Amino acid sequence: MTLDREELRDGWTVALAGGTGAPDGVAGRTIPATVPGQVHTDLEREGLLADPTFDRNEADGKWVGRSDWAYRRTLDVDPRGHERIDLVCDGLDTVSTLTLDGVTIGTTRNMHRRYRFDLRDATGGSNARTERDLEILFESPYREAGRVAARAGSMPGPYDEPFPYIRKTASNFGWDWGLTAVTSGPWRPVAVERWSTARLREVRPLVDVEAGEGVLDTHVTVERSGPSTSGVSTADLDHDGEDDDLVLVVTVSGPGPDGTTTRQRSRAQLTPRDEDTVVTVRVPDAQRWWPRGYGEQPLYDVAVELQTVDGEVLDRDTFRTGFRSTRIDTAQDTIGKPFGVHVNGTLIDVRGVNWIPDDVIVSRVTRERYEDRLRTAAALRVNLVRVWGGGVYESRDFYELCDELGLLVWQDFAFACSAYPETEPIRSEVVAEARDNVARLSRHPSLVVWNGNNENIWLHDADGWDAVLGDRGWGLDYYLDLLPTIVDAVDPSRFYTVASPWSGDEALPANDVDHETHHSWDAWNRLPDTAYRTSVPRFVSEFGWQAPPAWRTLRDAVTDSPMQVDSPGVVHHQKAEDGMAKLARGIAPRFGAVAPSSFDQWHYLTQLQQTRAIATGVEHWRTHWPRNTGVVLWQLNDLWAVSSWSAVDSAGRLKPLAHELRRLYDDVLLTIRPVSSVTAPAARAATAAPDAAAAPVAAAAPVAAAAPVAADRPGGADHPASSAPVGEAAELGELADTLSLGSGGVSLGVSPGAFGSSPVEVAVRSTRSGNDGVVRVRRVTLAGAVLAEVTLPVHLSAGVAVVALPESVGVVDDPRNELIVADMDDRRAVWTPAPDRDMRWEPARFTATTEVDGATVRVVVEAATVVRDLLLQPDRVSPDGVVDRGFVTLLPGERAVFRVRGVDASAAGALLEAPVLWSLADVLST
Repeated sequence: MTLDREELRDGWTVALAGGTGAPDGVAGRTIPATVPGQVHTDLEREGLLADPTFDRNEADGKWVGRSDWAYRRTLDVDPRGHERIDLVCDGLDTVSTLTLDGVTIGTTRNMHRRYRFDLRDATGGSNARTERDLEILFESPYREAGRVAARAGSMPGPYDEPFPYIRKTASNFGWDWGLTAVTSGPWRPVAVERWSTARLREVRPLVDVEAGEGVLDTHVTVERSGPSTSGVSTADLDHDGEDDDLVLVVTVSGPGPDGTTTRQRSRAQLTPRDEDTVVTVRVPDAQRWWPRGYGEQPLYDVAVELQTVDGEVLDRDTFRTGFRSTRIDTAQDTIGKPFGVHVNGTLIDVRGVNWIPDDVIVSRVTRERYEDRLRTAAALRVNLVRVWGGGVYESRDFYELCDELGLLVWQDFAFACSAYPETEPIRSEVVAEARDNVARLSRHPSLVVWNGNNENIWLHDADGWDAVLGDRGWGLDYYLDLLPTIVDAVDPSRFYTVASPWSGDEALPANDVDHETHHSWDAWNRLPDTAYRTSVPRFVSEFGWQAPPAWRTLRDAVTDSPMQVDSPGVVHHQKAEDGMAKLARGIAPRFGAVAPSSFDQWHYLTQLQQTRAIATGVEHWRTHWPRNTGVVLWQLNDLWAVSSWSAVDSAGRLKPLAHELRRLYDDVLLTIRPVSSVTAPAARAATAAPDAAAAPVAAAAPVAAAAPVAADRPGGADHPASSAPVGEAAELGELADTLSLGSGGVSLGVSPGAFGSSPVEVAVRSTRSGNDGVVRVRRVTLAGAVLAEVTLPVHLSAGVAVVALPESVGVVDDPRNELIVADMDDRRAVWTPAPDRDMRWEPARFTATTEVDGATVRVVVEAATVVRDLLLQPDRVSPDGVVDRGFVTLLPGERAVFRVRGVDASAAGALLEAPVLWSLADVLST
């Protein structure tokens, strides 16, 4: 008989079972429960809990996390002709005791792993009464964490919350972008599985490509049903006194050459002494899976069947995978150590985003929401998603979508920004959790990197944790020994890196810019974004700049009337320490101070500052390929309406940064930058990538110390030592600006005379070869008069093309009244020689009209003057309003079309009114 799985979704209730602080009407009340789900969802639905993400409700819901919760339902334990019946829990959040008719059948203390309980022992060998009472009693996470903390001692970290002492989503306890909402409940499916003879305990399919042939090594472990309660072996079907042999059949089907379909099959036989084996299937001329932008994502259907020798199917696992080879290059070169992601022998230009849980109640995230977020990422030309270690190991849906969309996955183990006990019970849970998830995710071709932790080693060294820890373990043994051992044993096809950031050697500072991965947080925390240009890290796995969510998202989330910069709700939806002041310090040097009452002006300028800052970093790093081989923005998404580093807010609305990211992550990126002489690493014959064309790039300056500042950065506390060379960094007040790369006198040993006397040059990063073109460069006044113009050839090899500028366009006479504009095809870069607040902007004059085309409203803008950073925000007109572009700069006579959806034709006229349609000159003159 084939294994039968019955998910237990209906008939659940939940009730308060202990704790203090619950409001009236909760104690003694039993309410319907959603499974899979977490108790917050049910309490909100029944009106017993106000939405903690709304306004300032957060504090009123903290009692939920300090309470115990009992989930109950009846359970049919009738085996229905099968020999075994198991209770299978794909995720329990977090500390629970499971009972059947009051008899304990299991306990759990880890949200991040799966559990299975044999129900035979709980029935006393008799199923005469098949309806049993199942209870899952969830204890307050705080109580468990308190017990572990009492044994382990204090663990240094950024927040006064006990997340290191419990294997649970760390950000549940609050973060510098997240509220505190400590959840409990069966957050992933609960099921009964009935089976006979044997089942598939574990399936680990590992893929590779050898000489054009796809290779699937399917590592399979089986569990036999074992003796019945009367002692008879249920695996002995022929009653000869021995368990019977089993057969494993693996079938792979999918695209073959020339549009055909291929189907390949292999089998293996297991004797009674065998629990595991490897079944290898080879697929001739397999179509290779590529990350997006480098090729297609062909996926092959795989069926793994466990059969008797007579061909009866006992269990089956089906999934899709893709054939590709991967390698991460960290071999020493002339500069340090790179971090080069190779897929199918090609060095990938990584353009990534960091991913956090998409909801504070993570069980609410559906496949549809995953698909919306990940398709958005793909549309922004992202090719890698890093799943951050303070969240969860995501669901199968998440990774399947990444497989389909060509999004590489970098997966953190669940350790973030803190010391973690190495003592029991945590250590055993870490072992089980790591093994479970490495095996579970091995089938996904998108997964390329396992990472030991987020910032723990960096913080340990920078923040002096040893003074608190003494000789107690703090997690280092996990990262250097335990986790790599598990990855090597369970999935040796994936690369393991010790940490992010990590320099590849304990003797080096963890965040060294010349070695492997780097987190760039000096900019935003203490320095202007021009500090990005003071170094070229080998691979930037975190960097970011804050901005509030879309206007409508914030308006729907707070009750402040009117909204002001310092109104209570707006301030509450900012969790970064000193965050509002940092936003102010970011915009003031460029745009001037903003009064708290000028919310619309502040909202526009913080969005613009976020795009300018991120552009400064990405353009600098990407145009120093291959010294830098990747940038991973912090962060793609949000879990509530909050001022954060995200490109997409919690309502799924794109910030202007998202539109800018589409430009910055294009295969061809046009920039204007300070003249650079940074050196590239010397080529290594054994590891040089085919697209690793050398680019002129300068040696990094020595690391200079910076003063300690208050704790605030994504991922944890700030650090007393700077993480990047900042000796030549400008003070905030010296900041100039650019849509592409701003000026400001901050560069890597730049010599203004490197190419004539122009202090700037055009640089084009291209992942394509053979697409030659021309770049048109103009020096214009703010009135739009063209002072000089040149057209220069550009040879687009797969690398960086640098175009020196003649003085006529590269040197400005009046920094406050001129711009340098470069155009190539439909790409534009703009250089602003002075801070915007000092520029003599003329009033923006343009005509704007609307054209209705079905469900789309086209807003057509024709410029009569220079129109700098024109932004259309249709969500101010309609909650469903979305637009296809962000900030736009036009010269006189130029035309731009904004395509708007979600706004009724009757309201189209409102799209032309300020502040819905607003330019920088309008904002600065307000």
